[in-house]
Amino acid sequence: MHEQWLPEGEELEQYVGQLTPAEAAEYLNNLAELASQKAPQRIAEYARRAYEYALRADSEKAQAEACRLLGIAALYNGAYGDAQRWFERAYALFTRLGEQEKLLHTLVNWALVDHAVGAHTQALERLQQALDSRIEAFPALHLKALSNMGIIIAELGHHEQALRIFEEVAVNAERQGSLQTLARACNNAALLLATRGEYEKALEYQQRSLQLKEQLGDTYGVAIAHATLGYLLAQMGRAAEARQAYERSLSLRQQIGDRRGIGYTLTSLGELAQQQGALDEAARLLSEAAQIADELAERTLQLHVARQLAALHRQRGDTQAALYFFQRSLTLMDELLSERVQQAVARAEMRYLVEQQRREQEQLRRLLVEWRYRVLQAQMNPHFLFNALNTVHYYILHNDREALLRFVAQFARLMRNVLQLVERTLVPLRQELETTELYLQLEQARFRHAFDYVLHVEPDVEVDEILCPSLLLQPLVENAIKHGLGPRGGRGTIRVCVRLEGESVLCCIEDDGVGRRQQGAAGEHSGAGLRLTQERLALLSRQLKKPFTLQIVDLTRPDGSPAGTRVEIRLPQELDLSVRAELEFLESTAA
Repeated sequence: MHEQWLPEGEELEQYVGQLTPAEAAEYLNNLAELASQKAPQRIAEYARRAYEYALRADSEKAQAEACRLLGIAALYNGAYGDAQRWFERAYALFTRLGEQEKLLHTLVNWALVDHAVGAHTQALERLQQALDSRIEAFPALHLKALSNMGIIIAELGHHEQALRIFEEVAVNAERQGSLQTLARACNNAALLLATRGEYEKALEYQQRSLQLKEQLGDTYGVAIAHATLGYLLAQMGRAAEARQAYERSLSLRQQIGDRRGIGYTLTSLGELAQQQGALDEAARLLSEAAQIADELAERTLQLHVARQLAALHRQRGDTQAALYFFQRSLTLMDELLSERVQQAVARAEMRYLVEQQRREQEQLRRLLVEWRYRVLQAQMNPHFLFNALNTVHYYILHNDREALLRFVAQFARLMRNVLQLVERTLVPLRQELETTELYLQLEQARFRHAFDYVLHVEPDVEVDEILCPSLLLQPLVENAIKHGLGPRGGRGTIRVCVRLEGESVLCCIEDDGVGRRQQGAAGEHSGAGLRLTQERLALLSRQLKKPFTLQIVDLTRPDGSPAGTRVEIRLPQELDLSVRAELEFLESTAA
């Protein structure tokens, strides 16, 4: 599929709008997979939306696939820390689902992230894990894992072992009829043999790779194969054949507009011409290569050309020109060395960052487990349960069957909601408000309607889309009833209001009770529930990189006397997908 065939804009919106969330997630994941083959810069565009729909549909399978594709997108963009986190989530989900093939795909891609940041041991461990996991049932994936392992092992200098792996890949690829994989394996073997000076054997592999790429119609691959053949033939002293191979590569690269490849091939032809004594031709070819290198700001190519021109002018006896290009070579070498040192430092920093993120995840996972226990403990405290049973006893004594059944049903719903919500860090605001209202109804019944309550949500608040920390509001309502209205005497009112405020959602819990100044030792409006809420909001602000704030406002009458207390909580309207997904992952793996 060509990039222009991938739907976008209004066409995409209209089609997706007709689908259920589960269907939309599957469709968008399929588009992201197609983009990974032809337009990798568009993978994230589809996969991010697929993840959102998968969350709405509560489809772990679609979430896992979206995470895998987002990992590939991050890998393509060089965002290795993000790629690491997406692949970790995908791996955990696929493991839970028993999706073996997708799990192995994730492992193989995850190893590429480790390789990119220089964590070669970790990359090899992941690939070996894949190879030990019945990967033979998926032949193409098996060969990909083997090939990647061979490349890493070759980079580590274990040439014999790497060569055996490439040969194994070649044998299996030929048996399976996988010409593309066979061509790559032959090319990898040729390059490895060339580094060892085994040019005859390398030539055999490269000629085989060339034949396969021609058979596949891979013009770019054929151009590269001819250039490699030219290098091997030149090293073997077969200059005329080397020239023909280089010229064929040059012609193909000109056809496809590969400017970088043209520059390198011109440099190789210039070097060959110089070796044969054709100095004028060499100067012409190297001059063209230098122009392309400067145009592309390709330092490595600039260095190759400068070295060759220094040698050419020295051979011609032009000492001044030779000295100029020699000095230019030294400057370029210094710049390249500095660049490579920076890249090495960047890889080391990335490895440190990835490890630091892993440690932070473990810490947050422990905090989530602790938070669940503390919240559940607070919700199920003996006083609340004892008071609920007293209310049941009251209705029985007064033979109020209707009120009894209503109270028991509400109590059961509240307990069910609490047990469900405590397993989630973030929930739709609608669920949080429903649970809060259930609690208010129970307390209102327990206190024989000694207080009223108002729960108001502005129409522009999207309660199904906005996410709220679970069981956030109920402890604040409990504080308002206990510490605000409790000592007041007479009838009071609790108001719970939700509205938008800039980029935030403002949730207010207000009582017309005695106020904090008159509470004294009874609580200062900061009982266990309030302290727990403050700790949670601070933790979420740090983890989600968005402000979750709590503010207490003392209300007063015109004469300055206390008129109650208002607690204001501000939540972000939107959360970044990657950090939100990380939280979803951590809570799913918290023991």
